[in-house]
Amino acid sequence: MRFVQKTEVILMKEALLIKNTLLPNFEDLTTEKSDILVENGRFSKIAPSIDANCSTLDAQQKLILPGMADIHTHMVQSLTKGPLDDLNITHWLTKMLSAQWSLNEEEWYYGVLLGCLQSLRFGVTAINEMTYFPHIDAVVQAYQDAGIRATFGIGATDFAENDQIKITSIDECLRQAEYLYDKWHCKGLLRTAAVPQGRPACTAELMVELKKFARERGLVYHTHLAEGAFETDRIRKMTGRGEAEELGYLGVLDENTILAHSIWLSDEEIQLLADTKAVVAHCPSTNMKLSDGAPRIAQMLKAGVRVGFGCDGEASSANRDLLREARHGSYLQKVLTLDATVMPANQCYQMLTKNAMQALGYQDLGMIEVGAQADFSLVKTDDICTTNRRRILTNLLYAGSGYQIDTVYVAGKSVFENGKFLHHDIGKVLEKCEKILSDLEQRM
Repeated sequence: MRFVQKTEVILMKEALLIKNTLLPNFEDLTTEKSDILVENGRFSKIAPSIDANCSTLDAQQKLILPGMADIHTHMVQSLTKGPLDDLNITHWLTKMLSAQWSLNEEEWYYGVLLGCLQSLRFGVTAINEMTYFPHIDAVVQAYQDAGIRATFGIGATDFAENDQIKITSIDECLRQAEYLYDKWHCKGLLRTAAVPQGRPACTAELMVELKKFARERGLVYHTHLAEGAFETDRIRKMTGRGEAEELGYLGVLDENTILAHSIWLSDEEIQLLADTKAVVAHCPSTNMKLSDGAPRIAQMLKAGVRVGFGCDGEASSANRDLLREARHGSYLQKVLTLDATVMPANQCYQMLTKNAMQALGYQDLGMIEVGAQADFSLVKTDDICTTNRRRILTNLLYAGSGYQIDTVYVAGKSVFENGKFLHHDIGKVLEKCEKILSDLEQRM
């Protein structure tokens, strides 16, 4: 199965010297001019000046950032950006699911490929995706062709939340998770996860069985939590517990659990997430655009909850610029708390990089340090929107955008350089996606 004819990949030499870059300090938001040597896919030396007999990348007037991680996303929804704007949640969900399930294998491939390429273009080198089963081979091919790190799993559901969600048995959900694990876990840049859709769409037994599956194999457990007030209220009426309280009761919360959204939580539930070391994936653009509500992220951070950012699906967020997502998240918390000091830039950068990578189980990503894996991007600092290079880190977060990124490396290999993808004819990809979008809108 092949849908894209990739251009020839020119493998990088074993070593790369990055010259004259601005190395960030996320603690005090300063930068220092540095040279950085990459050997065998890892940062091997950082110093004011390095001489090495190898390929050289001139990063004059460019800031180096660690690869960022998007810890909650639905890639195929890159094909539903636009037609679903400004709809109420019920109408939006019905149309989105109907469109998604109408996609054939080739359309699914291109939707995921387009989403992955957009993420890479914005400096995101790792994603955590809740995907779906019908065309999973095409999904994985798209990850591999894009060259992105992907933690992924099937959005399992055995409870008919509404007529649009396809349901399967618990045994079938576990079979699908095992199929992914056996075929793709830790193959290249891939990792699999256990991914129940969420308690409103899953029985308690399925939530527990998938957690057991994840614990036995050391996998991420990724689910939606308390995104909508109506669904959260329904769980409370059904179980007598709030949605996070219910997950705690079921015993599925721990340091490997990633919870998307987490809006409608009590103070006690926020403390529960902190105590269990669970991770919240904050998706502010989706929460604002769909009028889900505003999660109390500032309170979560103060309580010790681990938090990263997610772009969610473009059907809701219309966005894969994770820097913009962090800006939206910071601003939303400042408004919600009436406190301009909460979620400052240095905290946002940690949430985008090291903290997010650790949530996915990567202990040597999300940082520019000797020994770390060489996932990084280079950001142009001579942009008209981010003048004052003495404040480049805060200016990039609050005034700039991911469009200032012009080079991206994953595992020491270039995937996007000087504003161009090296291994894909983007014109052909976009032409194909435009045809799919035109056909899809007629089906919606």
